[in-house]
Amino acid sequence: MDADERVQMLLMQEELKRLNSPPYVSGTVLDIGKKTLRISVAGSRVIEISAVGTEKCKVRKGSSVILEPTSMALIGLSEFDKSSGAVVTVEEVLDNRLRVQKGGESLIVLNSVKDVSVGDEVSLDPCDVIALERFPKKKTKFALEEVSEVPWRSIGGLEETLRTIKQEVEDPFIHRSVFERYGRKPVKGILLYGPPGCGKTMIGRAIAYNLSKIAGGAKSKCANGHFIKINGPEILDKWVGNSEAAIRKIYAAARDVAAENGSPVIIFIDEAEAVLKTRGSGISTDVYDSIVPQFLAEMDGLNGHSNIITVLATNREDVLDPAVLRDGRVDRRIKVPRPSREGASEIFRIYLKGKPLQENANLVKLSSRLASNIYDDALIVYNVVDPNQGVLGNFCYRHLVSGAMIKSIVDRASNHAIQRELRNGTRGISVNDFDSAIKEELVEQAGFTQALARDDWDNVFGVKGKQYQNACLQGYLILENALVIRASHDGGTKNVSN
Repeated sequence: MDADERVQMLLMQEELKRLNSPPYVSGTVLDIGKKTLRISVAGSRVIEISAVGTEKCKVRKGSSVILEPTSMALIGLSEFDKSSGAVVTVEEVLDNRLRVQKGGESLIVLNSVKDVSVGDEVSLDPCDVIALERFPKKKTKFALEEVSEVPWRSIGGLEETLRTIKQEVEDPFIHRSVFERYGRKPVKGILLYGPPGCGKTMIGRAIAYNLSKIAGGAKSKCANGHFIKINGPEILDKWVGNSEAAIRKIYAAARDVAAENGSPVIIFIDEAEAVLKTRGSGISTDVYDSIVPQFLAEMDGLNGHSNIITVLATNREDVLDPAVLRDGRVDRRIKVPRPSREGASEIFRIYLKGKPLQENANLVKLSSRLASNIYDDALIVYNVVDPNQGVLGNFCYRHLVSGAMIKSIVDRASNHAIQRELRNGTRGISVNDFDSAIKEELVEQAGFTQALARDDWDNVFGVKGKQYQNACLQGYLILENALVIRASHDGGTKNVSN
């Protein structure tokens, strides 16, 4: 056998040896002692091996290593830095451990990552024993957002409501020394209740914006304050514990920002009845028995953060848990009603400002005229009928009007003007455009009886309002569509039925 054949034979023997050798075992270093290393390996096992001779490998906590499959001796560092484990959310930071949420279950894992805080996402090793890598907090549905400019003057028709809010929210910051003299602290929570579309969300944003101008000052890194808006149903999660974790995450983010830059943080929970219903009332499931206590615990934990205010908004305040609404948590309960005639006129002026109007229309007079048209008692939308006694009362359009509806009327009128300008070049919104817009909005709203809130029934029927509402829902009374529209061109009336 010549030299070339011997070389070829040796190479074949080496290849055969390589093919017959078992695969290496991958592991993750959990801890490093003076004599041993504790390592998590595949199959959810934890082993300890000798630390002798590992100094040159520069092994550290969280390192991915490879082991000899028979003796489990350390061969060296893995070429692959990170293991492909689960990504979880941090719920609590302990000494050298983390409590994390995975699939609705809380786990205690070791930590090898620096600067981890509650709400961060971390990746685990395949055995779910140690956190290996941190991911920065990402913008989620619960993220803080900077509030756009919403001065109080941009909200119309709610003078009394805004006056109450300013007294309860702004004055403790403006006249801090006076309030401290009497032992009064800023409110921790506010409930805004009333019919939908009447400005509860805008008020929440206005509170954040105007507070930032008063309390933030030069130390605030955010010019307009911070605002977390959550729709109640977004908190609900099918996994046990995730809803409670979401609430903790919301308040943890608010506390971090409040402590970091001193800017006021408003936590605004819309449709609050979706997550804070009365426990044990039969109108909620068992999930609320843990969500409500978690919310109460977070509210009670805000004692040291006077610049965090929770604002709840709902049109079903009657189903909220009483423990949520007690003083010391939600300190003030403020009604946001439907606008009056004068309020509707002011809202029209706000939405019409800057829009092109035909015939050099006077903005104040036009707004007043439009509000008067809406509040005409002849504009009956529904009759409440008792099959035996006849009509018990009726709902007019003024019982349905809201700031959102007024904006819709202005948008409809603007659309008529836009289409006309595209057809023949005539610019500006005419009076007829507004009349048509009011008629269209009125007819459309008449098809949705659910637009009536409990307060609307009380306004029409007084103490019997709730009784009549329940009787109508059960079919004992009839809510009859009986819309009457005053025709603008001849001053007469025209019946419209759907």
